[in-house]
Amino acid sequence: MSAKRGYPETSVAQRPAAQQPAAQQPAAETGAQPYRTYQEAHEALLSLRGLCDEDQILLTGRRALLTACAPGLPAAVQQVGVRLAAHLCAYPETDSAQMAGGLVRALEDADSSIRCEIYQVLIALHELKDAFATEHLAGVRRQLDCAVQSDLNDPQHRLRCAALSILPTIRPCAGPAAPGDTFDTLCRYSNDPHPKVRQTALSAILRQHMMGVALPVEMYDECVTATKDDVEQVRLVAAELVWAISSAYPEHPVVIEKFNATETIRLLDDAFVKTCDMVNDSSVVVRQRASTILRRFKGVDNRFLSQTFSKQVMSHLRRVVPTGARGYMGRNLGLRGARPKATSRIPEGDASVESDEIRLLDSGAAGAFVHALEDEFQEVRDAAIESITELSFASSEFAAKAVDFLVDMFNDSSDRVRLCAIRALVAIGTRAPIKLTEEQLAIALSAMKDSSRSVRGGIYEFLTVSALASSGWLEKLMAGFTANLERYPEDQLAIYKVLKALGRSHSPIISTPFVRALLGISEHYLSREARIDDTVYAGSVILIMNTQPSTRQAMAGVLPDYVFSHLPYLCDKYPGCMPQDIAASVPARLAFVRQMIERPCADAAIAQLSLADGRQRVAEAYLAVQELLAEARGRGDACAGSLEARFGQRLREFALLRAGPLGGLVACSQAAVASYAELAAEVLRAQSVVDGAVGRQGLVGLAARIMYGAYAIEARTLGLDPCSVLALAYTRVFAHAIWLSVHTLAQRDPRLVDKMQAELRQRATRVLRALRQRSLAAPELDGLADALAPPAVDGAAGCSVPVLEQALAAFVAGFRPLSFAPAGCCQYARARLSCTHPARRAIEFNHLFPLDLSVSAELEWIAHRRDVLVVVRLPTQRSIALRPPPAALRPGRPLHWTLEWADIPVALPLGSGESTSVELSVALQHAVDAPWTDARVVSGTPVPESYTVADYYRSMGSAELRHVRIEIADQSHAIAVSPIEFRPQASVHTRG
Repeated sequence: MSAKRGYPETSVAQRPAAQQPAAQQPAAETGAQPYRTYQEAHEALLSLRGLCDEDQILLTGRRALLTACAPGLPAAVQQVGVRLAAHLCAYPETDSAQMAGGLVRALEDADSSIRCEIYQVLIALHELKDAFATEHLAGVRRQLDCAVQSDLNDPQHRLRCAALSILPTIRPCAGPAAPGDTFDTLCRYSNDPHPKVRQTALSAILRQHMMGVALPVEMYDECVTATKDDVEQVRLVAAELVWAISSAYPEHPVVIEKFNATETIRLLDDAFVKTCDMVNDSSVVVRQRASTILRRFKGVDNRFLSQTFSKQVMSHLRRVVPTGARGYMGRNLGLRGARPKATSRIPEGDASVESDEIRLLDSGAAGAFVHALEDEFQEVRDAAIESITELSFASSEFAAKAVDFLVDMFNDSSDRVRLCAIRALVAIGTRAPIKLTEEQLAIALSAMKDSSRSVRGGIYEFLTVSALASSGWLEKLMAGFTANLERYPEDQLAIYKVLKALGRSHSPIISTPFVRALLGISEHYLSREARIDDTVYAGSVILIMNTQPSTRQAMAGVLPDYVFSHLPYLCDKYPGCMPQDIAASVPARLAFVRQMIERPCADAAIAQLSLADGRQRVAEAYLAVQELLAEARGRGDACAGSLEARFGQRLREFALLRAGPLGGLVACSQAAVASYAELAAEVLRAQSVVDGAVGRQGLVGLAARIMYGAYAIEARTLGLDPCSVLALAYTRVFAHAIWLSVHTLAQRDPRLVDKMQAELRQRATRVLRALRQRSLAAPELDGLADALAPPAVDGAAGCSVPVLEQALAAFVAGFRPLSFAPAGCCQYARARLSCTHPARRAIEFNHLFPLDLSVSAELEWIAHRRDVLVVVRLPTQRSIALRPPPAALRPGRPLHWTLEWADIPVALPLGSGESTSVELSVALQHAVDAPWTDARVVSGTPVPESYTVADYYRSMGSAELRHVRIEIADQSHAIAVSPIEFRPQASVHTRG
């Protein structure tokens, strides 16, 4: 809309509803009449939410203003009209100037409740659209200012509150009135008899401060007086104002006078004392707010900060009062002619019990945080701890005093408060180490026994930033860690990290006697070698080995050789708990240990070089084979054997490469690359068979091997980067296309063809989207995706069968495998089965009863144990996959498992009655991309001839179609079994 249409002023102000022209009838349709009943106005309010037409919005706004201005209507109807106008303020079609003018005119004859509603609507209108900033509303502002001045003296407190709320909105812009006059008016009403009025006046002042208006410093006294108000809402706003004024004038001098004694302090310090005094308020809400505000006073003098942890008033703020100034104070006290008492110098911070002293400042700052930390409500304690943390960052002296009180909070009854205190100490200790006392160490050791794991973890983190004074305290701490390792085994890694940090920061106190006592090493006798799997021993070694290099070199003559021989194992099991330069601390006589420690770094470097070389060789092999294949096709040479013999040799050679002496990490990475090279050879074989005249025999088997091989590499290799995973997914698209191209789709059910086409389209779309995200090009996949694009009209059939077959043939012929080079070292999943049944004789079984078999295996690099399956291959060549129970899989090293399954129920058929064997193996369950298709491709099952919706969804619900089994065992374990015939023995009663 180019122009904004508003409400004609004459229709609202100058013309009553009865004097409207007859041409505007019917009145209700043109907006000339207001809403007459409450029901009519309320229905208009309810229908406003779905109103979108501009004319209807303008019509509703006009009738709402007429309703608010009509003097003869009931107050309830006028109130709904005002609320209707309030909702219309947010609409862009509403003219804010005309809406404000109409509402101001409605104030003339409205009662007090309607006037309060109108004031709230005008405030919202100004905040939304800055209505009173326009120059042509000067008359409206003057009229509104007169109405506000009149309502400020109204006996009803609701009307005075509404007038005070709108006063800052209009007074700075209303004629010659200055903002100072506005503040004077607000300050005057901060002493109003009604608490709601006092709260509204102070809130209006605070809102002006938040809008950037400078508050006058003269208001400070009124705000301080308001902090002693009887109503907590008033005290809450007053506390915010005390902080606001003190932050604006921190260096303003404040003179304190009592009994002719004066003292000058800064306004910021005085405001801090006044806020501290509110920590002892009777309202928990005020205490919490005061404790929260204290964190903002970062520029307060250290004298006042220190007083918050002491319940004694500072002596330099106390004065001796002459006797005459007090007058008669009681019998034998202050009598005329009595000899004055002698005064002595009082030490700093000591409280005097003499009655001749007065305090220049209130005792609010004295012990403020002590009272807050002892408050019965945890919200106040939490706020106090947060304020102590913030103030500790600004003053190191204050932080040193705060540590003792925060450590005492470890004994709090609330978990949340304990965690808050721990986080505060960790934040303080991160900037400077916390020097613990013996009492604080005892409290920390007691807190380590907490049943909450979060609290224990916080205590461990606190100890990492703590400093102990002697080795005796460190021995106590080690005893506490030993007890926790036995009580909470899940805290092992957290404790080891604490020991690592303590070793780095406490090298001076880790002396030879301490090490001997810690490890139980005798000076005169040979020490018994410790168990390498002892958790306490491992923690002690971590503590010692994380000391400074000079300390470790000094300990080389004290530590027995078995400690150094255990280092490679500990470095491998706890890699984040040992220093990087640990190998340099091994004595020269144990050079083999140093080599074992340094070998993983060398293996990683060699692995990177091997992968770079493998990437280059794979790319060269792909390029050479594709070029020669194109040349052979140009000559018409389509012999599959010739292609395999001539052009697949380089890929076959690369597939046979092994790591050799390069190390296990390189073998794992190169095993994945070699498997992918074998997969590429199968792809080339499939392309040659499809392109040549040899025929399509065996293409189903080729598609099965390619699909299974792509899933096997992805399932068995941990650490594959996204590009490598994408290369495998792209290869599975090729296997899917080969499997579809084998079948004569024209002879299948059209509904089945649509399902297969939809699955291939979804898979191609996902892979194509991933290729584009990585800026990779695959033009052959673009053509396939275009051919499989969904129809533009819902319900229309997809592409025809000839078009689909042509697109599949083009994609298979032009397919080029993506580069596969894992970006880093990978780990290859495998399983090593051990013999659990005696091999000297076959196990006898009866086909009527299940046979219990046992399997034992070591599983390496398995991410999730829920994916492990035990596969039983029966003599009939049928395979059964069983999921082992959770108790049968025990974790060992990270991602390593021990499989011990004793009772595997297997029902064997009778067969021919001759001895046979059952094979046991271990497999991984891996989710497939296209459930219905991939399971059939891997198993070599052709496309069914018929199709029913029930059969399709029943097969989709089967777990066998949603997962593929990947064998990971190096070799299966065969168990010889021999069937026996069941012959029931004759009973005693039937014999002879």
